Amino acid sequence: MSGNLVKLAVIGCGDIVMGQHLPTLLENPSVQVIAVCDKDPVRAETAGAAFGSSYHTTDHKRILDDTEVQAVLVCTPPWATPSITIEALHAGKDVLCEKPMATSLDAAEQMAEAERLSGRLLQVGFTYRHGPLMDGLRGWIESDRLGHPLQIRLSTFDEVWDPEGNQEHYERILNTLRHGPPCIHDGAHAADHLAFLTSSSPVRITARGLTSRPEFPSPNYNSALIEFANGDQAKLEIGWFFPGFPLGEFQILGPKGMAYLDRAKGEAVLISDRLTERIQLSENRVSSCFRAQLQKFLTSITFRQTPVPGSREGISSLRLTLAFAQAMETGESVRLSEESEQ
Repeated sequence: MSGNLVKLAVIGCGDIVMGQHLPTLLENPSVQVIAVCDKDPVRAETAGAAFGSSYHTTDHKRILDDTEVQAVLVCTPPWATPSITIEALHAGKDVLCEKPMATSLDAAEQMAEAERLSGRLLQVGFTYRHGPLMDGLRGWIESDRLGHPLQIRLSTFDEVWDPEGNQEHYERILNTLRHGPPCIHDGAHAADHLAFLTSSSPVRITARGLTSRPEFPSPNYNSALIEFANGDQAKLEIGWFFPGFPLGEFQILGPKGMAYLDRAKGEAVLISDRLTERIQLSENRVSSCFRAQLQKFLTSITFRQTPVPGSREGISSLRLTLAFAQAMETGESVRLSEESEQ
């Protein structure tokens, strides 16, 4: 490594890369993006021009064979991510992969094993756990400002249904639904939030799904009740492919007070004993989370520290979301052992 400059490549150049990773990478003086890859040649060329990279390619193996590349962002669909990530680790690259890290526990465990055997680093892109808002919520919980047990209400609605106005988006999300319901994909963030806030293991989940249109291959509305080993409970709700969305919830209720995260306003609020505390961001919340995530990845690379969230956090999130999907499919509660979370 020359100085603290990390020479990095990006594999997969979809919307999240062009809209969020791109500006975050370009503004960081410790990063040089030297290559980009996408299987779509037009998208690869567009991303290469936007990043000002040395080259663009449709073959990710060219990047993995490039000894100048030190680290890779793998931003591919989760059914493609495991094989590319494993190849990258064994090629001597540190990896930040988008969530979910895989769509099966077996594939996720293979990624963790590749990390161990290669001696490289693997960080999972749970972007929205980073930053002062989530740190503030966790701090209030850990200092017993809310008391216990907690009831967490968390919902996410995304991927607007507009097949005529945005055909490409419709086909892409429809294909994603063929690889599992939204709880596996967007639910990855929510599962990580719950682990981060409760510091406990889920032990039982009850779930239901609704398919709002017959052409959808998976239920596009998913809801669950989750019980944790420490007595906390969570209500989780995820919806895709509706023409309009309700405001998403992010509330934590306890016997001593309540706290909530207002994702639109970029603030976390604690209400307890007639006292209100507030943490307010001075910048866009999403941008700040991507910036913090990248900096943690670079710090891990520089000091050879195990990234957090890393492969174990990614596997824990996936274990919960797969149990969510199973409970929806069977209509029966799924029990998870505490030992499986270690």
